[in-house]
Amino acid sequence: MTAPRRRSAGSGPNPGPNRGAGGGGRPERRSAGRPGAAGRAAREPGAAGRAATELWDEGLQSERTRLAWVRTATVLAAGGLGLGGMALRAGAGPAVAALFVLAALGGAVLLARTDVRYRRVQEALHAGRPLDERTDALLAWLGTLAAVTGALVFVLSR
Repeated sequence: MTAPRRRSAGSGPNPGPNRGAGGGGRPERRSAGRPGAAGRAAREPGAAGRAATELWDEGLQSERTRLAWVRTATVLAAGGLGLGGMALRAGAGPAVAALFVLAALGGAVLLARTDVRYRRVQEALHAGRPLDERTDALLAWLGTLAAVTGALVFVLSR
């Protein structure tokens, strides 16, 4: 005869927080780390008032976004300068080099605006205002467009 099995903490009708419906010890996957404010407001009294102050979780989203902008700006600046120098050494016209220099200048301006953008995002998040990064996104797209146009003109002129 075998001894009766002891129930683990996560088995039974109410599995623990890290167990799925079937137990098994595997954590349940969620798409967004925390429930949304609307779901919280329906379950918790007084949660609707807190929803405006809880705009993000305690992660480092703003910092990661800042680093992504730094990477974008650095690639535009260094790539524009490198490709501009390469185009001049290969004998391309000044128009091609100017397009690459324009991309490099766009990257340099984006890099210089990184701290200003980061502070604005932090202030907007803490004040509950919407974020506006259209200027920086437009500048990044124009720099990329200048680099791609310069590359196409350079390749097609060969």
